[in-house]
Amino acid sequence: MGAWRYLFVLLALLSQGVAAATIAIDVTSRPDVIEIEGSAELNADVETAWRVLTDYERYVDFIPDLHGSRVVARNGTTVTIEQTGDVMLWPLHLPLDVTFEVTEMPPTSLSSRVVAGDLHAFNSRYVLSPARNGMRLQYTGKLDPGSPLFGAIERLTVKQTIARRFQALANEIERRGAADRTRSGGLLPLQGGVPGRVPAASPTS
Repeated sequence: MGAWRYLFVLLALLSQGVAAATIAIDVTSRPDVIEIEGSAELNADVETAWRVLTDYERYVDFIPDLHGSRVVARNGTTVTIEQTGDVMLWPLHLPLDVTFEVTEMPPTSLSSRVVAGDLHAFNSRYVLSPARNGMRLQYTGKLDPGSPLFGAIERLTVKQTIARRFQALANEIERRGAADRTRSGGLLPLQGGVPGRVPAASPTS
């Protein structure tokens, strides 16, 4: 019985360690454009979220179905990034190669647009802001399907792909936030360089 009890406790601890961040995704579909909005309140600070958001070449470590992500040019706050990966279209994995031009507005927002590759036109924006128990991550995206054959299945694929990647990004921000708190003994720097203790998360968060 002792061994089984130890196993149950270990599994409970592991499940807490990999708990997913809570996100909300809403997709509005019209004949000429697909609009996506996402949001998440995360147990991390804005500085940590910004580091994750702009860690482009490490996206392959935590974004699903992304095989390559590399910075090919940087000019001030404008970054050009090439990404290769897959999207799931029903049971199929289809290759997707895209080049983005990203405009950074540190430390709270960035916007991107497709400048080459397999997508017809896609613009997106992330905004970071403080929240009661950490920070809020907001996402907006607009996709021009570019084809009347872009039907219901393809539109569902867009929603699922963006939701999975947004979820992975939110999870990574919380993971690094937890690592930062562990290293600092539960203290994170506040504006002005004065350390402050991170408030405990609500049991329902």
